[in-house]
Amino acid sequence: MPAPSAPASAAPHTQRTAWLLFFPPALLAGLRWWLQWQTERGPQAMALALEPLAAEAGLAAALLPGAGVVGALLVLSLVGWFATRRGGGRRVRQGLLVAWVLLWLAGSGALLSRHLNLQGRVALAPVQAQVLGSRPRAPSLHSTGGTELVLRVEGLGGAQQVLTDDPQAAQWRPGQRLTLQWARGRSSGRFVTGWQEVAAARPDL
Repeated sequence: MPAPSAPASAAPHTQRTAWLLFFPPALLAGLRWWLQWQTERGPQAMALALEPLAAEAGLAAALLPGAGVVGALLVLSLVGWFATRRGGGRRVRQGLLVAWVLLWLAGSGALLSRHLNLQGRVALAPVQAQVLGSRPRAPSLHSTGGTELVLRVEGLGGAQQVLTDDPQAAQWRPGQRLTLQWARGRSSGRFVTGWQEVAAARPDL
């Protein structure tokens, strides 16, 4: 009697599943390393994101993203449980695997898009700005920390914020005037590429 062929046929399926589980995260990590290497090869130029000042969020607003993630996981768990009871667990596992791959591919695409947007920036004419305030920012998973400047930029409505690790920026006080060199991203956003203090006018004696 010939031996059962189920284990042999299951091997390619297991190998394919392992590839789909580990290759997408490895792709994102490799892409991140390659983009950083490409950036460090050229001259290191300042390019600080200039964004509208975000209003201070309360505790409920701060917890809202985490609550949304927990809620989404609960919904997915319930959908998976009902789908397993009605149609078996194979389709559920396949659906989760597809979602896993798409999630990492979307992250890789966003990383590449951000890099291209920054590298393809277009210089704008220098503009005058005034410091409205500043505050220290501790390092986090998203930034190295430093000083967050709040600026009023001519031609832009509302206050703007920019995060820099330049120690000189921590010494600026409200009212300090600056000449900003800035640029527009290839597809979106504005970036500060340099600044220079404007000396205050001396009163006539």
